[in-house]
This record gives sequence, structure tokens and C-alpha cells, in this order.
Amino acid sequence: AIMADNTRVSDAEITRREQYIRAGLREREVLDPFTWSYPFKGAAVMAGVGLVAMYVTNRWNKKPYYFALFPRLAALSAVVGIGYALGTLREHHYKTRDAVIEHYINLHPEDFDHFKDRNGRSFSQIILPWYPRRTQYTKHE
Repeated sequence: AIMADNTRVSDAEITRREQYIRAGLREREVLDPFTWSYPFKGAAVMAGVGLVAMYVTNRWNKKPYYFALFPRLAALSAVVGIGYALGTLREHHYKTRDAVIEHYINLHPEDFDHFKDRNGRSFSQIILPWYPRRTQYTKHE
């Protein structure tokens, strides 16, 4: 089945959507963590988890919030550094994965010809046939 012309999206709109979704291409904003790079996301998450852990530990032990503050801040900075390192590792992993995929696509372009149609395939071409196999229809002998 051929898609109707009014359901087709222009190439400029598809490019805009892809640029908006792809990581690292949106302009960075301090108040929007979805625009942060992976190292900063990792550091922020670890800082949040560390601060909550410090607060809960002090509440559990019935200590004031400033109890053992400097050793805990040193431990928190180490934890934030670990989060930053894990974010860097994740970023490196995704960049390597994308480079490997792009290289494979460049070596075997004939395997990816069906992606050249920007409007995609119809839904009937995507799904596999489904044959119901229900227990109430099976024969037991």
C-alpha cells in the first residue's frame, strides 16, 4: 500500500526531528539536564545520590546535618568523580558503537537500500505474520 501524500513529511522536517532527538546536537542549557553531556549527567546523578545518602544516614543515626561534614564532602567529591568517569566511558562507548555502525554501512550499502525511502515502509511491510497458537485449540491425545 502506498502512503497518502498528506501523511508524508518534508525532508527539512525529518532533518529537524533527527537533529532534535540525537544526543549532543541540541544547545546546552543549564536548567535542562536533557541537553547535558553524559559526563555531566553522570556527575549530577552521583552528586544527588550522594547528598541523599548523607542526609538519610544522618537522619537514621540521629545526627545533625553537619556531622562529619568534611570527610563526607571528600567522599562525595570522589563519588562525583566516579560518576563523571562513568559518563565519559558511556560517551566513548556510544561514539565507538556509532562509528562501527557507520563503517559497516559504508562497507555494505546494498544492505541498507530500504532505508533510503525517507517516508518509510507501510506498517504491513514491517510486522511479521502472526499465527495464534492457543492452548485451548491443541489436541491432547
